Amino acid sequence: MQSSSTLPEIHLQRGPLSLSVCPELGGAITRLAYQGFDLLRPWNGEANVRCSGCFVLAPFSNRIGDSGFEHEGVHYPLRPLSADFSLPIHGLAWQRPWTLVHQDETGMTLRLTHRPVGDQALDWPFAFELEHELQLHETRIELRLTLRSLDERSMPAGLGWHPYFARPGVPHVQFRAQSVWLSDEANLPRVRSDIPGYWDFHDARPLHEPGLDNCFSGWDGKARIRWPQRGIELRINACHALDHLVVFTPQAERGLFALEPVSHANNALGMPDPLANGMRVLGPGETMTASCSLHLT
Repeated sequence: MQSSSTLPEIHLQRGPLSLSVCPELGGAITRLAYQGFDLLRPWNGEANVRCSGCFVLAPFSNRIGDSGFEHEGVHYPLRPLSADFSLPIHGLAWQRPWTLVHQDETGMTLRLTHRPVGDQALDWPFAFELEHELQLHETRIELRLTLRSLDERSMPAGLGWHPYFARPGVPHVQFRAQSVWLSDEANLPRVRSDIPGYWDFHDARPLHEPGLDNCFSGWDGKARIRWPQRGIELRINACHALDHLVVFTPQAERGLFALEPVSHANNALGMPDPLANGMRVLGPGETMTASCSLHLT
């Protein structure tokens, strides 16, 4: 399925695996298909990154409560960057055009630079540079993020990906984690709990409608998705830095679900100890990296 948008896409093909990316649309992956089967929800061509297949989460994941946070004794206000959400969400990388800095037959590198000049400080108050490397093989795609602080101050940092997996029929899902955050009415984490049986995917099980929009902590970095009607299985392998998994399972009629490998808990910046909940702190010039691979069988 090709989109009808006028925004330019980059298309790569390695054997049965095909990848499309739109740098101007938040650097989003607009299609990932294996043997002609769309693994991610294919982009419909709208100039809305939330209609794409996958986007980068940086320099934080998910929501931040109270429209701001405190770092080293200073309060930093943030504004929401999406009309669909009342709170700041998913950082800013998904709402900015990226620059293609390298491309060959098997991959590409995209770059985004943020300077908190004027009201852009309300998007994120610290300067940084972010690179996204995408490498395509015949049966896998390798993703790598590098976040570099360009600021003279220390800055909190988090990374991740937000893929929307396609949901034709009833896929089977498997992942292991230690706990799950239960949410309040604003969909912010309220308390960390043992994983109840109806949300336990320790063993592979059909994904019906468990009503999840929650962050799992202590994730071992591995997950499996199987589409039985196509006989295709996808294995996710994430690096140790990504030990949280946000799982989003809207009504099946929407045709998608999300397993989001991320480095920290939702609203970690609003918690008493952000570092204990996965946030990193980067000094001037320091970097944070995260990597994830998707294997097809």
